[in-house]
Amino acid sequence: MSLSQRIADAPSLGVLDATYPAALVFEDAEGRLALNVTAQGPVGLAFDRLEFTAADRAERAPEALRAWADRLASKLTYLMEPLVVVEIDPLAGEAELRSESPTPRGDLRAYYEVVLHKSAVLRLSRVVFDEATRRRRPADCQLTVEVLERLADDLVACAS
Repeated sequence: MSLSQRIADAPSLGVLDATYPAALVFEDAEGRLALNVTAQGPVGLAFDRLEFTAADRAERAPEALRAWADRLASKLTYLMEPLVVVEIDPLAGEAELRSESPTPRGDLRAYYEVVLHKSAVLRLSRVVFDEATRRRRPADCQLTVEVLERLADDLVACAS
């Protein structure tokens, strides 16, 4: 059973009665998807971080990280803002993607941030930048269950 099927089959995602934040983990032969859920409603959920670990934990070279980042940027077009590759750090063994055009709300600019690690780990989060204070702070990602299912499939597809 795929990660997306596990998400779809989970009754109310299994955290409706949980005290938040609540850890939510889905695993299959393709990888592991872990969320730190902060809220949930009838059609979706909010989380402050998502971590995907590919089943193939083989270390990725900088060129492979670049290819992975490029596949993600071209595939994850349904998030609020398209992603672009910002940096490939061969010494740290990481690649970073961010929203191309952050969403403005008053003095705040919200954007996605994705970090890929050479050990086949992806971390997705949302960040808010406050123009007034010139500071960043974490923000919740909000997705419908259907979008989370699609995201899980796409993370698996892009990791290989």
